[in-house]
Amino acid sequence: MPVKTKRILPNLTFQNFFLRLSLVLVMLALISGISLDYLNFRQKETSYLPWTWLTRPSIPAEAEKKVEKKVETARRQKPVKPAKPGPQPVAETSSQKNLPLVAIIIDDLGQDLSFMRALINLQVPLTVAILPEAGQAIETAQLAADHQFDVLIHQPLEAFNGQTIGTGADGLITTTMSQEEIWSRLEKNFERLPVAKGLNNHMGSKGTANQYLMEIIMEFLKQKNLFFIDSKTSPKSIAYDLAVKMKVPAASRQVFLDADEDRSKIKDRLIELFLSAKKNGQAIGIGHPFLETLQILEAYLPEARNYGVQLTRVSEIIDRQKNTGQKKASD
Repeated sequence: MPVKTKRILPNLTFQNFFLRLSLVLVMLALISGISLDYLNFRQKETSYLPWTWLTRPSIPAEAEKKVEKKVETARRQKPVKPAKPGPQPVAETSSQKNLPLVAIIIDDLGQDLSFMRALINLQVPLTVAILPEAGQAIETAQLAADHQFDVLIHQPLEAFNGQTIGTGADGLITTTMSQEEIWSRLEKNFERLPVAKGLNNHMGSKGTANQYLMEIIMEFLKQKNLFFIDSKTSPKSIAYDLAVKMKVPAASRQVFLDADEDRSKIKDRLIELFLSAKKNGQAIGIGHPFLETLQILEAYLPEARNYGVQLTRVSEIIDRQKNTGQKKASD
């Protein structure tokens, strides 16, 4: 028979087990200590983490509410200043009437209602100049008036380039018309747009330089209690000075927002308008129903207050001039 041998377990088995267990416990203790120190150091920045309670001292509920109340009160009293430099917002005060005024006129409306509705959605005070013989002129004017927009008759006047047909040329008044013809056309346009508060010129580089024509127009406006806005389509215009002379309330355009072929300049023109108002106390800008113009107005009109100016309708600029005796011609 084979001899049975007794199996002997190694003497180091239990020693190895306890040695490894001790090493694991030491490592866990070390990691725990480091973690607690780190959490204690980062407590304020990581207060939203689920384990923050490990190092957070306990605060009675009532005391915690008092602390939160003080923090909220301090937050309201001391608003956070913007990190990046920029135009400083103007504080809300009772003297808003002394802020420089900016009025924006959108010309050439009346072809359809879609752009008028888009302007209404901006929810800012604006002025619209409507071509009196455009297909949707009457509806556009009524919609604008219903939403507290100023309405102007955008009267086509003769240009040096001789344009007599095309968009906006319907109802054109020329320098060769008789006084009766001119007056009759103005009457017709005012009857179509009775909500109009004033008139500005469409084209008109030749018409606004002609004293005969402009005297008739100013007399009509005076009788109808309307004001005049010189679009300044030509540096030769005498319209504004003649209006002042004939005691017709008037103002002039300072900036064309979208006259550049490069529509990317519209934003720069808008900022130029704001700065012009800051310098002179008021400024009038004219834009047109372009998609790019609408996008810039939507994006940047809310920034007007940051430049220390107040958006308004053009009639309020006219009213301020009446009340203060200001005379503001275009730059």
